[in-house]
Amino acid sequence: MEPPASQPPPPMFPRSRLYHSYYSEEKTFSAPSANTQQGSQLPSKVYNKGLKDLEDNDIEGLLSKLSIDELEDLNNDFDPDNSMLPPSQRCRDQTEKEPTGPYKRDNLLKFLEDKAKTEKDWDDVCPYTPGIKRGKVYDSDSGRNSEEPESGKMEMPIEIDLDDDEEELECALVSAPEKDLVDLAGILGMHNVLNQPQYYNALKGKTQDETTGTTFNGIIQSYVPKIVPDEPDNNTDVETCINRLREDDADLKEVNINNMKRLSKERIRTLIEAACNSKHIEKFSLANTAISDSEARGLIELIETSPSLRVLNVESNFLTPELLARLLRSTLVTQSIVEFKADNQRQSVLGNQIEMDMMMAIEENESLLRVGISFASMEARHRVSEALERNYERGSFFFRFFL
Repeated sequence: MEPPASQPPPPMFPRSRLYHSYYSEEKTFSAPSANTQQGSQLPSKVYNKGLKDLEDNDIEGLLSKLSIDELEDLNNDFDPDNSMLPPSQRCRDQTEKEPTGPYKRDNLLKFLEDKAKTEKDWDDVCPYTPGIKRGKVYDSDSGRNSEEPESGKMEMPIEIDLDDDEEELECALVSAPEKDLVDLAGILGMHNVLNQPQYYNALKGKTQDETTGTTFNGIIQSYVPKIVPDEPDNNTDVETCINRLREDDADLKEVNINNMKRLSKERIRTLIEAACNSKHIEKFSLANTAISDSEARGLIELIETSPSLRVLNVESNFLTPELLARLLRSTLVTQSIVEFKADNQRQSVLGNQIEMDMMMAIEENESLLRVGISFASMEARHRVSEALERNYERGSFFFRFFL
């Protein structure tokens, strides 16, 4: 028989299931009311417990049935890593003892002394016996230990008993060799009466030898420096280099006249002019040759006209910052220079305007990888390093691409 039209049919699923919360498992379970619809299909068990046992019992009733030990275990169930709780609530309260009263220092010291007397001492490897020395006995005649330690027993590092009379201790120290006293002074930290090798050998347990000294009057041997031979003179034949450069010799790719201060200024000018005629020179070094702006002006033409020049070294000379800036600006013509060294000139301070000009020239150059110039400005150093790094990455990319 169909239901009346005024009454809607009962739902297929209960409303509680249609609006079930995703976090319902984290909420406290509440027992269903007595007027629950008979058509609702609820689970019969929750955590393996029947719902009939929970209908008439609430949380207070459940807690009232727990014993004192169970309540204490439940109260001690804390999460020490839970940062949402204050530190006082992350662990159980262990202060069950009643306070003994105000602080009394004399009573505390008496308690600690009585407790120390009642506690049992550690067992000694070699028990103490009056009149018997523990460990190896030192023989002053032979300078060695007369007895070997018994097997299975620990070798005692102390050879005398400090509990004996002071006279015996003094006699033992007087009769001991000075080598052992040096080790004893190092162990006791008396570094003011020892030299440094003796002190560290005593701490590391190494024996003193003739190099460190076995007495308190040991003299530290001075460090003998290694004899390094002087750098040989530069034997470059300047006349031969000039002739080969004028003839554009393909085998002459490097010219090095470093440290040739006795070379005349005219010969240096002639060498630079001859290098402008060569199309194969790759490295030109004029470090520490005492050249000034008048001789180095020819390098501007060399940089602008030589397509093969890769390295230019003019360190330790008397070039002005203005000429160094012009040399860097001239590298933009061919952009073939890879390494430019011009540090350690007579005028160490370049100036802010010169540094900015050099920095802009380096940023515009796409071939420079190394620049030997000391910049005082932090901005110039930072931007120059970024420009050189960018050129290096660009060169590495093209190298990998063409391979």
